[in-house]
Amino acid sequence: MRLKFFCLIWMVILFCGIGSVGYADPEIITLERACELARENSPQIRAQKYDLESAEARLSEAKYYWAPKFELKSQFGPMPKTTDITDSEDDIWSRAGGSWGFTTRNYLDFWFPIFTSTKVYHTHELAKIGLQVEALRVENERLNVEYDVSRAYIGLQLANAANDVLKEAEGYVERIEKEYAKLVDQGSTEVKETDQYRIDIAKANLYRLRNTLEAKRDYAARALSVHTKLTLPIAVEEMDFDRNQPELKPYEDVLALAREHRGDLKLLAEAEAAAALESKIEWLNWWPDLVVAGEVYYKYSNAVPKLDTDNFFLKDSYNGRGFAIGFMLRWNLDPVRQVFRVRQADAKAEKMRAQRELAISGIELEVSEQYQTAVNHLSNIEITHKSRRSAKRFLTHELLAYEAGEGNVNELVSSLTTYIEQRSMYLQALHDYRTALVKLQKITGVSDVSELLIQ
Repeated sequence: MRLKFFCLIWMVILFCGIGSVGYADPEIITLERACELARENSPQIRAQKYDLESAEARLSEAKYYWAPKFELKSQFGPMPKTTDITDSEDDIWSRAGGSWGFTTRNYLDFWFPIFTSTKVYHTHELAKIGLQVEALRVENERLNVEYDVSRAYIGLQLANAANDVLKEAEGYVERIEKEYAKLVDQGSTEVKETDQYRIDIAKANLYRLRNTLEAKRDYAARALSVHTKLTLPIAVEEMDFDRNQPELKPYEDVLALAREHRGDLKLLAEAEAAAALESKIEWLNWWPDLVVAGEVYYKYSNAVPKLDTDNFFLKDSYNGRGFAIGFMLRWNLDPVRQVFRVRQADAKAEKMRAQRELAISGIELEVSEQYQTAVNHLSNIEITHKSRRSAKRFLTHELLAYEAGEGNVNELVSSLTTYIEQRSMYLQALHDYRTALVKLQKITGVSDVSELLIQ
């Protein structure tokens, strides 16, 4: 009996535990945590990091250019046998109907550079620039991903806040409908038969709005999960409704930050340096390289007899082994092709300089446009905050008048619609300003929005 009792208690505890796990609310994710998860999990950043790894490998390859290079050539095959060492290969193969043997030749060639007219040095410097470029691209992708995550996060906050507005509107409609029924029961002469139609239309409009809102909230949550890899549903912090938002630094300060941190300007500066190095390397290709070269060889054949003598003037082509080493001058003489390759490299370098000048000129326009957009959204917050308060007073006045039997549903529904619109516009103004800030962060290239704000 006691055993059954303990088993029952254990089952109740287990059942309650499973139930509590199943209905646990998702953890609330902050924007900072969402950006941190995106930096860890985003496929976009991960893909760019592979290019960074490739650039690191190219840098290592350039660093170890001075290591010896080897080339192995090996040959093995059947061959007709001969006993006459004076036979040529044509004579040997003309008697292919006789007995057969085999022959093998193996050569290991190696060389390593001694002097390359600084071509190796500049190639190494070019690989360093390539690594810096890929590191900058990773940073740019990080900014792009954080902008997408911030925009989705703020959008989800807006959808949640709009859902609260919608619930409030539904509560007002329900209250209006109850007051309408009460006035009808009292036989009030102020109500009309068409009042119920207007209430039904308002309810239908709210129903359609809820469907649209749910779709937008679902889209924002899924967009947030793309980079963060969070599982749905995602819980975010509630939207801050404070109208006193932090202001931007003066435009000149923001522009200076853009000139200092802007990723594409850094990329163009590195590209310009790389193009100049490529041009220099092409010019250096006019000059020869000095290398140490050597060869180790082994030859054997059981089809051809070995020579009794082997000296400088007479070598055995089928049997023997040896080693040779010495200095060698490597000079690629292709003047026509080299002239035009140098011209192409010079033109590319000039193109990079022109593109950088154009980018520096265009950055002011882009930053100015986004800065003004953020300023406009900030001013809209104060304006819509005032209109929202007026709309709330208007709705309260009409609702009290209707409850007193002095108003009408048409004006009451109109005041409710106006209030909902103004509340939505206020939320949208907050959303737009915060989104404009993260976009301005992306455009200027700073690591955090706070660098753009007056502290």
